[in-house]
Amino acid sequence: MGTSSKSSGFNKAGPLDGVRVLDLSRLLPGPLVTQILGDFGADVIKVEDTRGGDGFRTAAPVVNGMSLRHVTLNRNKRCLSVDLKQPAGRDLFLRLACNADVILEQFRPGVMKRLGLDFDAVRAVNSRIVYCSLSGFGQDESPYQNLVAHDPNYLSLAGVLSLFGARGGPPALSGLQVADNTAALLTAVGILIALRRAESEGVGEYLDMALYDSMVGTAVTAAATWFGTGEAPSRGDERHTGRYPMADIYETADGGFVTLAAIEGHFWQNLCRALGHEEWIEHQYDEGEKAEEIRRELRAIFRTRTGDEWFAVLKKADVCIAPVLDIGTALESEQTRTRGLIVTHDHPTVGRTSVLATPIKLRDTPAEVRIPAGRLGEHSREILREIGLSDRDIAKLRADRTVVWPEDSKVTD
Repeated sequence: MGTSSKSSGFNKAGPLDGVRVLDLSRLLPGPLVTQILGDFGADVIKVEDTRGGDGFRTAAPVVNGMSLRHVTLNRNKRCLSVDLKQPAGRDLFLRLACNADVILEQFRPGVMKRLGLDFDAVRAVNSRIVYCSLSGFGQDESPYQNLVAHDPNYLSLAGVLSLFGARGGPPALSGLQVADNTAALLTAVGILIALRRAESEGVGEYLDMALYDSMVGTAVTAAATWFGTGEAPSRGDERHTGRYPMADIYETADGGFVTLAAIEGHFWQNLCRALGHEEWIEHQYDEGEKAEEIRRELRAIFRTRTGDEWFAVLKKADVCIAPVLDIGTALESEQTRTRGLIVTHDHPTVGRTSVLATPIKLRDTPAEVRIPAGRLGEHSREILREIGLSDRDIAKLRADRTVVWPEDSKVTD
């Protein structure tokens, strides 16, 4: 995905061209999963209810009546609005499932079974289906199976939030949805693995993905510490989180901060020499008073220049250092532009807008924006025609509100 893209339909086949995905997910993380698949050519049909659809449709900031979160996460998807609680809606979904490759749902455990649309029901009409249930704590009966939670709760129960924050201080909330985004990436990988099996063996697969599992499963270094010592690491207790002066956050002359991570021996030596303190080299892993003495001196030294000045000086000395940028500065940086991490396109409602690009880089078949994020039910008519419904059948479904068009909805997209 480059710096700009057309938005008038599919431009060329991507590596996932021919893969059809029925996406019943909302907010995060499910829509991020299908955004990735759609960016690489999958035909993603976003299946929403008829009462307003995805909650991100109305989330701030809103431009020309459309949420930028919705625009970012739901590009390259066609929008179908259908009432799955009606028998006709259930039948319609199963008809769509007959020709689908992937189904992703993000409801509470048991909801799809009550609707008559669980894995067994779909597998009965499509034995090759890859069916993914993404939930907070998984589909199996467990202590937390039906617990309501958001990102900080998953981090807390997985032991991860205990590691966020300064040494000796309280735990800190993360600035990003770590559990949501991590689970989204792992779910995308899982779906692609299952698709490979479906292609090679001709059989489908059921994926039980959980945000809690994703957090526990990616706490790699902290878990290794626990397995190896029997002691759980705490905030600032690991070598990369502030236990030693070589890896910490330091305030600078402009009131900003830099992150120092001179963890390997040669990086620490480079720092000591660049600052004129070669006597510190042998004390890299000291603790106690000597370590605090070095930390105090480093704090005083870093307050003598701005973050940008320290970055310019110490990166030349091959030291792992960086100023702490706000998200706006980072998005406008030359590095972000060079890597093509932002894509701009013309959205029919929002106008010229920017969204984050998929950071997965394929040389010959890159991701691109082919379809702008749609209004609720925007593609309902064309999707129903594709599965063979007559105009009379479609009109009846619309009349009883089994499906809706954008103009039928009272919700402003």
